[in-house]
Amino acid sequence: MLGLDCAAPALVFERLRPHMPCVSSLMSRGLWGTLRSSTPPITMPAWACMVSGRDPGELGIYGFRNRIPGTRALRMATADDVRVPRVWDVLGAAGRRSSVLYVPPTWPPRPISGELVGCMLTPSPEAPHTHPPELAAELSRFGPHTPDVVRVGADPGALVEALIEASSQHFDVAEHLLTTRKPDFAMMVEMGTDRLHHAMWPALDPSDPRHDPRSPLVRDARDVYAHIDARIGRLLERLGPDTTVMVVSDHGARPLRGGMYVNEWLRQHGWLVLRTEPRAPCALEHADVDWGRTRAWAEGGYHARITLNVKGLFPDGCIEPASLEAETLALAEALAAADDGTSRPLGSRVVRPRDAYRALEGTPPDLLFFPGDLDFRALGEVGTGTVFVGPDEAGASRGNDGCNHDWEGLFVLAGPDVPKGGSRRGAGLHDVGVTALRLSGVPVPDGWLGQDLRELGA
Repeated sequence: MLGLDCAAPALVFERLRPHMPCVSSLMSRGLWGTLRSSTPPITMPAWACMVSGRDPGELGIYGFRNRIPGTRALRMATADDVRVPRVWDVLGAAGRRSSVLYVPPTWPPRPISGELVGCMLTPSPEAPHTHPPELAAELSRFGPHTPDVVRVGADPGALVEALIEASSQHFDVAEHLLTTRKPDFAMMVEMGTDRLHHAMWPALDPSDPRHDPRSPLVRDARDVYAHIDARIGRLLERLGPDTTVMVVSDHGARPLRGGMYVNEWLRQHGWLVLRTEPRAPCALEHADVDWGRTRAWAEGGYHARITLNVKGLFPDGCIEPASLEAETLALAEALAAADDGTSRPLGSRVVRPRDAYRALEGTPPDLLFFPGDLDFRALGEVGTGTVFVGPDEAGASRGNDGCNHDWEGLFVLAGPDVPKGGSRRGAGLHDVGVTALRLSGVPVPDGWLGQDLRELGA
């Protein structure tokens, strides 16, 4: 299973397909289609959902960061937050060996039946990042552990070079482990596609108003995908024709139309109150918030997580627990009806976790808000003097970010037990884990979401 984080169907299946002969060949001899992501379509919950058969609420992972109970502070989600078996754990219990490489979240590393190399969360190359621990020394021949390249806003040429160098290391490690350990199951996630999109999306997408077909970045961005495709082909040559291959992404990408300062919107509509106006735009944690009069606040990102200020749950909470349901519904209705400042409806999506998930673990927000249904990024600062900004300012909040996430990722599946059936529709993230287990001849545990991708209709 080869994961390409953030890979969009329109890129792989259409625009870049001529430059990806290996993936195109897999499509021609197997099954392929879009893959509905998790809610929210964010790296950390999405990959965990894909390989665990659980939804974000059951995992208690609602984004990259989770709220610390009893506080308004957030902390990064890690492998320690995944408390259910994943595909490789189920296979290990059945006596199978796995090689798991760079799959979020797999840091800190846990013992598995086989080998594991930690993901993008690894704090430094020196931090323990493998199972077994001594594997790190063996892999040092490929250079310092570099699971991720975070250079959003960096010089595009330098970024492309760094992405190609890092992905080469990842495929070198994969080739080494798959040929020397010969696992029954292997999974690797390449984060470089995600980093490429966030830095250079206008170069990849002609529908983006900022796209310039004459820019050399168009070629550079294409070359990253061509390089990854070539490395996939080289890896498969070493594994032989009897290997079943799945290429998947956790979510897609789309042009960024702009940004919405959600906490400023909450201020305008009386849900959030500041004692004093900030001298300059700042994060809510640095603002002078009147919590005794604030009923709700938001954390920004590709979507907004909105929490109501309930008495007994938070210091200076002002909403009576008996009123929480009514307040939540009222805010959800107001957000769904929000316009873009010019009386044009945003067409936003508002989700209550209690309605979307089978269970609620950890510290869920009260609402998930997707401005413009992912057309706009949710921005968390206050003191901006405005609610809506254009794509350049919205992207600047993360260092010149060029895209937002999208609901649809992709899958390609080919192998001896896979029919040559062309495109399939209706696939979802959880189908990937179920398919991997069934292809391995191992029973799917009770309670897992998903179905076998081979059973989907054309």
